[in-house]
Amino acid sequence: METLHELGLSSYEERSYRALLSLGSGTASDVVEESGVPTGRIYDSLGGLESRGLVRVHTTEKPKRYVPVEPETAVSRLVESRTSELSAEIDRLEANQSTLVESLSGIDQPVDDFWTAAVGPDDSLDLLLERLDTAAESIVLTAAGVSEQFDVDNEGTALLEWLLDAINDGIDVSVLLSPPVYADAVSAVDAETAAFTIAKPPFELRVSDAVYGNFYLIDRAEVCLEVPDPIQPNHLFGMLNLRTPRFSARVADGFESIWAAAEPIESIE
Repeated sequence: METLHELGLSSYEERSYRALLSLGSGTASDVVEESGVPTGRIYDSLGGLESRGLVRVHTTEKPKRYVPVEPETAVSRLVESRTSELSAEIDRLEANQSTLVESLSGIDQPVDDFWTAAVGPDDSLDLLLERLDTAAESIVLTAAGVSEQFDVDNEGTALLEWLLDAINDGIDVSVLLSPPVYADAVSAVDAETAAFTIAKPPFELRVSDAVYGNFYLIDRAEVCLEVPDPIQPNHLFGMLNLRTPRFSARVADGFESIWAAAEPIESIE
């Protein structure tokens, strides 16, 4: 931060304050001469500095003489004032958030086939969580393997906590894992949290050797499909989000057949 303008001063106010620091003290005419602030704007500028507590005014002298407070005091007061303004703005934005979401949600969206994609692990995770947040009824998570870029200890725990939040919201969550992924998950996730999640309907966990690929089925209406890197198969290339009724129905049917034959996990050993 190099200028007081970033803390809310106008350019004329900043020039006036800097001029007063150079002068030590001065009248309005002195500040005009030192700063180059137009005569017609100098009293507004000095008044602004006074209202912010950045100058003291000697009214016993004619004309008035202005004395700047120390730079440390000036910056501290400006930071405190700016912090208060930003806090009030954050409160206002948070208070109006639901209203804006409701307004945007009321816009009719196309029902035609649609797809989008993200490349790289970070953007892929952002896209996945964005789409999972839209779930209203059900989420299916199927994983045959874990990308080497995926931090099971941190991101796995975060995903489990996210799923728990979805369960608390009444969303049906079905998780189908291959045996290796299940073993990795059990070793990485806090046992108490995992046990609590498994015991909490509407959550179901099953394990199957027939799992192929990693995908997420949301409300049986859209699919998030992980795409492995063709050069490094153990790395994630990207994430496809497909909102196509026909494809989603096909995925749902395939999932149901594997799910029916999978081993239910009712407790963590």
